[in-house]
Amino acid sequence: MSSIHITVIDREATRTEGVEWKNYESLMEALTRHKYPILATCGGNASCSTCHSYLDPVTFEKTGRINEDEAGILDMLDDTRHGTSRLTCQVEWAEDLDGAEVTIAPEW
Repeated sequence: MSSIHITVIDREATRTEGVEWKNYESLMEALTRHKYPILATCGGNASCSTCHSYLDPVTFEKTGRINEDEAGILDMLDDTRHGTSRLTCQVEWAEDLDGAEVTIAPEW
């Protein structure tokens, strides 16, 4: 499989189903390719929080452990961090993420 489809909920609560995520992209790259307002200021190096989003609980569990760099950035997001927060630059494509739901976090 070379791509999967996800549901994206933007900052205005608009829900879009069937957003394509290609197997060579991080989740951040898929979102920016589809023109979602992800700044990706650090270029996907887990050193900013401009790609912060929330995953549905099942998808969050499937994505695996959060590494130390990502955890450090997420720890600074007191007001907007949720239990399923991820930096989308750190979420790698996987076939079993087909159907995932991603909600773009509010801007800080």
